[in-house]
Amino acid sequence: MNIQPIQPTLEADVRQLFNDAANNELIFKPLDASTFKQKFADDHPQATIITFVGTEQDRVVGFISGTVLKSSSKAYITMILVDQNTRKKGIGTALLKHFEQNIKENYPDVKSIDLIFFNPILLAWVVPNTDGHDHPGAPGVDIEADAYLFFKAKGYHTFVKQNLYYKNIKDYAYSTTIKSMMDSLKKKNLTITFYDQRVHTGFDDLFENLENPSWRQAIVNGLQKDDPVLIAADQHKMIGFTGPLHVQRSGRGYFAGIGVHSDYRGHGLGKVLFASLCYELSQLGATFMTLFTGENNPARKIYENEHFSIVKTFANMRKDVE
Repeated sequence: MNIQPIQPTLEADVRQLFNDAANNELIFKPLDASTFKQKFADDHPQATIITFVGTEQDRVVGFISGTVLKSSSKAYITMILVDQNTRKKGIGTALLKHFEQNIKENYPDVKSIDLIFFNPILLAWVVPNTDGHDHPGAPGVDIEADAYLFFKAKGYHTFVKQNLYYKNIKDYAYSTTIKSMMDSLKKKNLTITFYDQRVHTGFDDLFENLENPSWRQAIVNGLQKDDPVLIAADQHKMIGFTGPLHVQRSGRGYFAGIGVHSDYRGHGLGKVLFASLCYELSQLGATFMTLFTGENNPARKIYENEHFSIVKTFANMRKDVE
């Protein structure tokens, strides 16, 4: 087998391999030519995309693709796929070894190769048993897929499991429990409202307390697009957030995160914030929501309280670069 970097002359055949698998065995959605090129061949503002193609007698039999962040020494695998008719012949193993060797030789600062949601290349997939409801990226390796056992056999270990939650929110309504919690919060002068920078204070203090720069950036980006942001407030002080509120083309209600200032936890603000997010997104036309969180993350109780169900479990996997 010949292994070479992806070339424009190979892109159509590699995309066909991917789409055939997407239509028959993978959870991922098929890709058009432009999107395929963007995910596996083009330059990316945040990362260097590395894609190798395996061929036999000028026929594409497999490929592997991953990224190395330009701003740090982080490497990720996005996809490895072998043609169904040529599996169990060592092609996947050869592709993986070639990718790992390339990382080792050309990126000496990289200490590990990960399969995790921090990879900037995201592949949309369809939630099982739904009417095409999708999630924008896989937060790791699907533990029900052959790839999970493959990577495990090649020395990749699972360090966290991520559960993907789903709920149809087309006709969402507040539960009596949430309504009661809202009334209780009002008696403490704690309210759920929309953020208004002319009125509310404490934005910087909240996100410094939460220590999650990605949450802050997501909210800033949303505000710049005029997407509403739900907050918990102690009169005019911002003490919690969720959002920004945005409905994707598929009908998915966007979810960046949820956080409550450490001084205000224990009042049920997280549960009420999340319920309010579901309600407001449904009012904007969202028909469903998907989100993922670590299997041992206490936040899962908030989602389960709203009867979100686990539809997939993914493994975050890693292998040290020796």
